[in-house]
Amino acid sequence: MADLSDVTAYLAQQAAAAVYPNGTSQPSVAAMDCRIFEGWPLPDQLDRDMLGQTLAGSPSAPASRPGGTVANVSIYPLPGTGVAVYQILDETYLITPPAISTTFTLVGNLITVSGALSSGEYLTLVIDDAVVCSQTGANVAAMLAALAAQAVAAGYAATSTATTLTIPFGHSLVVRQGGKAVQGKVTHRQRHSIMVTVWAPTHAARSTLASAIDNLIKQSNKVAMPDTSQAIVVYSRTNISDELQAAAIYRRDLIYDVEYATVEQFPAYVITSVQVSIAKPDNSAIATALT
Repeated sequence: MADLSDVTAYLAQQAAAAVYPNGTSQPSVAAMDCRIFEGWPLPDQLDRDMLGQTLAGSPSAPASRPGGTVANVSIYPLPGTGVAVYQILDETYLITPPAISTTFTLVGNLITVSGALSSGEYLTLVIDDAVVCSQTGANVAAMLAALAAQAVAAGYAATSTATTLTIPFGHSLVVRQGGKAVQGKVTHRQRHSIMVTVWAPTHAARSTLASAIDNLIKQSNKVAMPDTSQAIVVYSRTNISDELQAAAIYRRDLIYDVEYATVEQFPAYVITSVQVSIAKPDNSAIATALT
């Protein structure tokens, strides 16, 4: 499921890409080192960064200009900013399709399986429209052995090898492959205001960094979260502050309203056999068939 931390992580990644468009081994757009992080800055660390000092035990910035001043970019969720969001009853959708990596051939009563078995993959047999055998295993040989044992228990003299399965059936034999997938459904949507703050030692550095970050974030209004759901990022407002602590700090807050989803994820399986029953109006059964 998408979490608030996924949203702040995305904004931190965008900020890093904007500040270091050529990677952290190259200078930033402001020609100074920049520390980018989720959370609120430590006051002592911030003052030392603005003065170009190093705080013992603190995380280091990229070493493009060792010993120089270090700008900061913090990504911080504003408290108490949740608002009611219209809830859409989304349909279940596929997140990860089933992995089916083997192939099979059926010649007479001999089934031959080729390839390596994927996790969760299985084989289903519908024998004489009356018996269903369905098994998986650690490998192909284990799966075929389990199918043979199940068929024997149902009254068929089945045998298996590492890659083959023999089923002496009566009038029909249907073979189908199945696998395990992951499906999801949005159970709730929420909106939160996230503040991306630039802390810089000069007015020029603040303007350069904030402009680059704001421009890149605004290029994508709808973004994919790790759980495949979609988040909507909308610019809200900007705050500017020039503060004087132990060092001059030029600050700009870029505030974005982000609407994101809570997604329930659950396993799903390929349907390889169906039992159909026909009943009279009084619900007494007429016939049952396997397909």
